Amino acid sequence: MKTLKHGIYQSLLNKSDMKDERSGYIQLVLYSILAGVVGVFIKLTQNLDAQSLVFFRAAIATATIFAIVLFRNKLKDLLLITPAKTVMVGIFQGLSIFLYINSLLHTTVSNAVFLLYTAPIFSVILAKLFLKEKIEKETLIGVFITLIGIILILDPRTFSFDSTQTLGNVIALGSGFFYAAMALTAKPIMKKVSGFYMAFWQYLVISIMFLLFVNVKSASVLLDNWWQLAIIGIICTGIPFILFMEGVRKVKAQKIFIVTALEPLAGTALALFALGEIPSLFTIAGALLILYGVYRTTQNKE
Repeated sequence: MKTLKHGIYQSLLNKSDMKDERSGYIQLVLYSILAGVVGVFIKLTQNLDAQSLVFFRAAIATATIFAIVLFRNKLKDLLLITPAKTVMVGIFQGLSIFLYINSLLHTTVSNAVFLLYTAPIFSVILAKLFLKEKIEKETLIGVFITLIGIILILDPRTFSFDSTQTLGNVIALGSGFFYAAMALTAKPIMKKVSGFYMAFWQYLVISIMFLLFVNVKSASVLLDNWWQLAIIGIICTGIPFILFMEGVRKVKAQKIFIVTALEPLAGTALALFALGEIPSLFTIAGALLILYGVYRTTQNKE
């Protein structure tokens, strides 16, 4: 009888875990859609350099998350716990952004974007080393499929492995590493806190990191870009990163960045409608591969 009760309890626990995992996948997909369109709105800004954009994006996101928490009367959710690890999450994300921006100065855009999206590879390695996750065969297949899809979206003909690109490629690879390190550092903390907590402190740290890099020539520049910055900070950063952190809590670390490989698809789709940018056959093929890779990875194996 005791064995039967234990079996029933374990079965209910497994079903609960699967339900949480599914909701985590949904949150990561929603994050990918909202965060993935940020590039379109960045293109619509004028007279703002990359570092200033990062600062305003982070500052507006921080203010947005604080306002939501205040409205929900949940300010206690933002009380700082495990400060060293919390700040480290923000530093890792800030380094990822900073390295990515600098990689664009030293290598091609395609190289920089692709090497940023090596994060799934790093997440698999770090999850095995530091979180002791058993790496699933479906995860490895999903990583391979989505990376091929990303290569096709970026168009392999635009990649460059010239020696003059080496520094930029190494820097971009670093951005992918810190992107993965950010999520894996956040995952253990997420057992104790909400997505609001992690997103708020993450972007507060990034705001402070980039404050010294702000270069705005006049107030009119901000007035000219107010609605673009609002969308970038609120819709593309503040809200989606709450969803991202909630997804990090529920999904295995090795699978997080396979799901978020959907980000480039959201940007491509919005660019089609908003900017009239027609996707190439490479892009369409890459999109289908990414969708298949994500689908295959997120299927629960009974």
